[in-house]
Amino acid sequence: MRTHGVAPPLTEQAADLEQIWDVFLLIAGGVGALVAALVLFVVVRNRRRCDELPRQQREHIPLELAYTALPLLIVAGLFAITFGSVRAVDDVDEPGAVDLVVDIVGFQWQWQFTYPDDDDAAELAITGTDQVVPTLVLPAESTVRFDLRSVDVIHSFWIPGFRFKRDMFPGEVTSFQVDVGATTGEWRDTGVCAEFCGLDHHRMRFSVRIVPADEFARWRLEQLEQQ
Repeated sequence: MRTHGVAPPLTEQAADLEQIWDVFLLIAGGVGALVAALVLFVVVRNRRRCDELPRQQREHIPLELAYTALPLLIVAGLFAITFGSVRAVDDVDEPGAVDLVVDIVGFQWQWQFTYPDDDDAAELAITGTDQVVPTLVLPAESTVRFDLRSVDVIHSFWIPGFRFKRDMFPGEVTSFQVDVGATTGEWRDTGVCAEFCGLDHHRMRFSVRIVPADEFARWRLEQLEQQ
């Protein structure tokens, strides 16, 4: 199956993050509606002009506590659920404890995806060029660890279907881990560098293809034979 446009959540972590975004949107909509309703109430209630000052009130402790405490509780709750989901992505296992490790190298202005072999005997490297957009191929229903680095300037690895991005710094390896779901398909040119990195930044793209585990194994062997 080949699809275009924004991918659905492709990992368990992406599904969690999308739910968090929905919660943020609902709360933001509720707060916006409340503010609009209060403004409308004040405008309508005080629409008549007169020279008399309205009744003055120096303080209203319960109301002041409410509009101070409620936003703090909302922010604390949103922080807690966001922290938990992001931490799940940042918690990485050792290479031998995951189904697949992919080394991601970003450079001006392309990508290289390397699939190390378990015995380090044969590494498969997929490298993009000015004429060829590379494809990141992943097995469905697997735990994948990504080790990222840049060889020149700051880049940012962004797959919309992951609902997550990670900056890449020269001379430093950063890692994250996801549980790829059962959704299979190909999303062309969906992966991008999300950090402006120079003149041809806009060309730093890649495709993402998720296939069943047995198909991934066959693809890997075929690519190794062609190297």
